[in-house]
Amino acid sequence: MKKVPRTKENLMKCLCKNCPSYTFACKLMATPGNIILLIDTMDDDRLHAETMFCAYNKSQCITEEKGCECSGCKVYRENELGKTYFCTNAGGK
Repeated sequence: MKKVPRTKENLMKCLCKNCPSYTFACKLMATPGNIILLIDTMDDDRLHAETMFCAYNKSQCITEEKGCECSGCKVYRENELGKTYFCTNAGGK
C-alpha cells in the first residue's frame, strides 16, 4: 500500500469522521487521541489514530462495515489508493 502522509492537511481533508461505519460510540472514545493529532506530531509511528485509517492502521473500535466513504475522499484520490475499508482491514480490502 502506498504510504499516505500523516499531515494536518490530510487530516483536515479526511472523510473518516463522516463514514457510516465510524459509529458515534467510536467517535466518543477516539476524541481525546484525535485532538492530540491536531496539536502534536503526526509522524510518530507509535501513535495509533482512530481516523485517517489509510495513513495509520485499522480501527481498534470499528467492528462492522456499514458503508465506506474512502473512494469519495480527497486523501484517497490524491494518494491514488485503490482499496476501501481501511478502518476494518490493515491496508484496506
